[in-house]
Amino acid sequence: MNIDKVRTRPFLLLMISDAVDSGLITPADMSKIESLLVDMSLKIAKSFFSPVISHDLKKSCAIVLGVTTLGLLKLSKGDTLKAQKILLEDTVLTCFRKGWEDVNALFKAHGPDANRAILLTNYQYNDNEHKDIVSIHAALMSLQQDVKLMQQIADKFKNPLSGLAIDLLELDEATIKADVQLSIFETMMKRHDLGHKQYDEIKALLSSYRDKADIFNDEFSEATETIQKKYGVAISQRIEDWLPSIKENFHETFELLAFENSGPEIYISFFELVLRGNINPTHFVHAYESLLEPERMLYPDLKMQIEAEADFKDLPDEEEADLPFDTDLISDFGDNTTIDY
Repeated sequence: MNIDKVRTRPFLLLMISDAVDSGLITPADMSKIESLLVDMSLKIAKSFFSPVISHDLKKSCAIVLGVTTLGLLKLSKGDTLKAQKILLEDTVLTCFRKGWEDVNALFKAHGPDANRAILLTNYQYNDNEHKDIVSIHAALMSLQQDVKLMQQIADKFKNPLSGLAIDLLELDEATIKADVQLSIFETMMKRHDLGHKQYDEIKALLSSYRDKADIFNDEFSEATETIQKKYGVAISQRIEDWLPSIKENFHETFELLAFENSGPEIYISFFELVLRGNINPTHFVHAYESLLEPERMLYPDLKMQIEAEADFKDLPDEEEADLPFDTDLISDFGDNTTIDY
């Protein structure tokens, strides 16, 4: 049982208090400890906040308390006798430096552009509360490592069929999962030696998957195994959790397709569903132009996007240069697609 939880105070303050009560820490020792804590708080305030604003000074004191407690727990592993010995022999500065090693690791995980002042606020610790500061730090590191892993997955599975390039930091999990799902289907297409303009053949394949779920499930397993072997353990394990929902999404999508329609319409409809409407119109022009005339009415947004890109391409160079950056709807082919276009 955590004594800081029972007595509802930070581990550092409890160890100091117990050492004072037992006579291990003298008034002179206590004065030195207090002086060091104040000095460290001022340095934090000067480096990350403002030393002249009362709120920032209090925040800095709370951060120093949290970081020093983290360091003391790491050094003592929660052993109260060892913790008091550390305070007597090594001072609170040693504890702070040990805790700062973990804080610095979090800074590095976030990269040079991170707002370190905001990150530091996660380590604030009031003198009358219980927090599992070690678990809080571990959770912060785990979260950031997962963010970086998600960015890697987004980069690895980036596909020219999906929507226009988005800053990796702004990608949500659903968008990344959609690109993974797209990669799985392209791997299954490759198994059948299908290209993206073989609309009727793709329609037949989707129809067979709808009618024969066992065949789809077997090929889905083969495709996912192929993809997971291609990437490292971390990426493979991360997308492993998505596979059941991706498989279910495929089955639901098959049921939504109107197989009485033409191959090009099934093609567009399928990829729109898989990509949640986030398609790159540049790579659907041929499919759209291959639609039956009545079917084109099903895709008014796609029609407008294609026409907008055509108008953009027809602009004279001097007019194109005057357009704001976000009107550039033309993106290069990605290099992460699994089959040739």
